[in-house]
Amino acid sequence: MEKLEYNPTRQAKNLIADIKGKREEILQECLGYPELLVRWLYENQGIRRFDASNRLFLVLVDTSDFFESWKLKRAKQLIEDKVCAHLDSVSSDPGFRLNFNWEGKKYNTESDIIFVVKG
Repeated sequence: MEKLEYNPTRQAKNLIADIKGKREEILQECLGYPELLVRWLYENQGIRRFDASNRLFLVLVDTSDFFESWKLKRAKQLIEDKVCAHLDSVSSDPGFRLNFNWEGKKYNTESDIIFVVKG
């Protein structure tokens, strides 16, 4: 991606725009259907990290630079605001029930996800 950003051609600029558009499309799909992302996260965990326990996922996304999203872990106030807003809005039965497959076996769990999106 960095090489593309330094490439002055129109094709490179168009490719960057296409990639960013596709990432934003995926983000909107995840925001609209969070169960899809949570299922994917459970089904694609490594063998050493496998666990079907209930989980609360925290997903950090910087739409101005998707590759630098990990830096949002430093944005304590932003994360705190999103987590508090989420916890204030949930019912006494938070999250959702989820069925997923892993290594040929079926699992059931309860999970939830909080998106912290900065643009």
